[in-house]
Amino acid sequence: MSHYNFGCKVPPQRRWPVAWYNPAVLLRSARDLLSTADQIRNFDRRELFSGAMAPVIVSARDAHSDFWWDFVSDTGDGGNATYTVARAAQSPSLRPGEQAAQDPALPKILPRGHLLVLGGDLAYPGASGEEYQYRFIELWEAARPDLFEPKKTVLAIPQNHDWFDNISTFHRHFVADLDDRFLGAHAPQARSYFAAQLPYGWWLFGLDFALVADLDREQYEAFCHIVNQQLQPGDNVILLYPEPYWTRPLGDAARPGYPKRYQRLEALLLARGIKIRLRLAGDLHHYVREQGQEGVGGLDYSDALITCGSAGAFLHPTHGRASSLPKAMDCAHDSGAMTPDLAERVRLGTLASACQTEGLRCYSKAASYPDTDTSRGLSWGNLLAMFQPAASVAWRNWFKVGWAEHFQRFAQGNVQFSVLLGFLYWLAVYCASFVFTESFIPDHFVPASQIAGLPWGDFLGMWLRALLFSPLALGVHLVLLGLCAAIAREDGLHTALSCALLAILHMLAAASLYWLLCQWLSDRYLIGILLVVAGSVVGGLLFGAYFSLMARCGLLANNAFSPLAHQGYKGFLRFRIDPDGNLHGYMLGTDHVPQRWVEQPQAGVTRPLWVEAEGEQAPNWQIRDHFTLPR
Repeated sequence: MSHYNFGCKVPPQRRWPVAWYNPAVLLRSARDLLSTADQIRNFDRRELFSGAMAPVIVSARDAHSDFWWDFVSDTGDGGNATYTVARAAQSPSLRPGEQAAQDPALPKILPRGHLLVLGGDLAYPGASGEEYQYRFIELWEAARPDLFEPKKTVLAIPQNHDWFDNISTFHRHFVADLDDRFLGAHAPQARSYFAAQLPYGWWLFGLDFALVADLDREQYEAFCHIVNQQLQPGDNVILLYPEPYWTRPLGDAARPGYPKRYQRLEALLLARGIKIRLRLAGDLHHYVREQGQEGVGGLDYSDALITCGSAGAFLHPTHGRASSLPKAMDCAHDSGAMTPDLAERVRLGTLASACQTEGLRCYSKAASYPDTDTSRGLSWGNLLAMFQPAASVAWRNWFKVGWAEHFQRFAQGNVQFSVLLGFLYWLAVYCASFVFTESFIPDHFVPASQIAGLPWGDFLGMWLRALLFSPLALGVHLVLLGLCAAIAREDGLHTALSCALLAILHMLAAASLYWLLCQWLSDRYLIGILLVVAGSVVGGLLFGAYFSLMARCGLLANNAFSPLAHQGYKGFLRFRIDPDGNLHGYMLGTDHVPQRWVEQPQAGVTRPLWVEAEGEQAPNWQIRDHFTLPR
């Protein structure tokens, strides 16, 4: 954890976004992930929840009135974005303004939901009591418009980052009936997953995958019991997943004869005549809605796939490969399964080609926020992303900030990754220079003092041969290759060649910088210092150019967009179930978030705690997408 300050005197702009390429953040995330994965392999905490699960009953406040509820996911990163979304989500109402006047189908007022559903990843880079408090709890508490508002119900599921402390912090805030904790809300769920009965024939199932991409046995049996005992044919179900599994290949790598439990749960729902109307998830930090073909695949109703993880975390692209590939669903029967309970499964996922859709229920992209052209245009911001501080300061405010804070911004930013590259360049040169001595003249090397007289091509040939003579130099180059491979592995073989090319460019850059410095300087200590500096610049630019190119092509959606730490295009979903049982969805989004906040200036008003500073542009909340799933 960084040296955080807590409380009312730390405004959102002082709660900086996570710099995902800061080496300290990378090491901590890797450590937490490996530690928790090891714990889950030996003992899955979800297995502590056993026996029958009681559903949460959520009713409308007035009979025969609309029921409103909100879905917020992937918050708890930078303070500006998180606070902006928290304030809007808790505002008594939002008004779409001109949109409602132009489109009669839109409501003129969108009131705050009676139910708040949190989709996970509530604090980054990983869950802990301090991260939750600093990045999530305090910002949402400060955004409350009224300390005495009617008590609402909160339901939540954990995502992968919430599992980094084995859901200890998540459990403390959301599991069991803990009143007057988070927003003074009612948190009735007794497990890390839940089943909620909503008004007018709708159910909401919140699932927990931990870090294994599937349900545990106790969870599966608990949901099966509710499906068999309490749901009726014709009921509508919303499945809230911790990750949009439909962005993975069709079947989700489940082996023949052994389907995943969530696939079996979906098959059970459909077999009992229960309608899966909406599959909803966060995890990807954008908004994408994909609509199913009505009347295809044996289903006579409309359904949708929605990813909405826009509540505060860095932006993911909407033009990425996983978001753009065609998606399809089928209900598969495996005649080779050993037992009948393993024979049925629902498969949903991406296809390599649209030609493979025959006989399948297909889904097409209906809306995205930001749109794909805007998303693609943001890719070029990566060019200098590896020199980005933890938070930017407008030029007009540059001299109002102390030098200590400027240093801290850079120390906690991505620039440390570039500095690490500079030291790796220096280490590669240092280890390779062992052969550039008189002892290796018989092997056709020259002393370091004579490198200045060599043509670049001849020196490069010697450099490559030096890797065979110096195991340490070879080891450093393999570290660079491993670093490139770790980043490029996100898309597997699709980016394997680019990984190799990037590693070769880094090797050539280190050798070329050393050769150039030897042309101008003879002091080896000065050469070493300048090599670190130049290596930091060149290495950072190489990674920036690589990320820009990959992001532009829709590849490495996570690893190539996280350096940007883009705080714009944030939002959440507000749902309405009308008395006729129709589900209406409204995606509320803002293109930008304010960057400076001051304490509430109105006398006698204590909440929200912070408002935009004078001259700061207010968020432009609009309905970015709306849809209806008729009963």
